[in-house]
Amino acid sequence: MNQSEQDRLEQLKYSLEAARVDFKILAHDGTVKSAEEGAVRGFGDLKVMAPTFILRSEMGYLAAIISGETRLSYKKIKKELGLKNVSLATPEQVEQVTEARIGTVALVNPALRTIVDSRLMKMDIVYGGCGVPDHSLRVKVDDLIRVTQAQVFDFTELKLAS
Repeated sequence: MNQSEQDRLEQLKYSLEAARVDFKILAHDGTVKSAEEGAVRGFGDLKVMAPTFILRSEMGYLAAIISGETRLSYKKIKKELGLKNVSLATPEQVEQVTEARIGTVALVNPALRTIVDSRLMKMDIVYGGCGVPDHSLRVKVDDLIRVTQAQVFDFTELKLAS
C-alpha cells in the first residue's frame, strides 16, 4: 500500500470514528472487485455486498450504493432526481473524483452527493469498498446513511438469474 492509500485509509477511519460509526476495515489478500466476488470469498450473501457506482449527470457526480443482488435503474434515478441524463462515470472520471479505481470505490465519499437504494434498509450491515485495494469496509446501514447524508429511494431492479 502506498502513502496516498495509507492516508486515505487513515482519513476514513478518523472520519468514521469521529461520527461514531459502527464499522470495521477488513484487510484481505487481493482486491474484491465485485459483489459476486465478495459473496464467494465469504463476506456474506450477495444482498449485503454494497458496491458503489459513480454516476455522471447534469447536476454533477453522484455516488450510488446498491445491493449486490440488484442493478441500477437509470430510469428510476432520473425520475426521482428530476434528471435528463445519467450514466456511469468513465474509469478515468471515477479515479479523478474518488481517487480510487473501479472495484475499490469507497462507500463513503464526502465530496459527493450519495444515494442509497432502499433495498439496503432491510440489511443491518453491508460490505463495500473503502477506496483502497485489498481492503473492504463493514458498516451498519443506518450509520452509512447518516454519515453520507444519503438520499434513500428505490432505484434498482433485481438482477435476472443467468
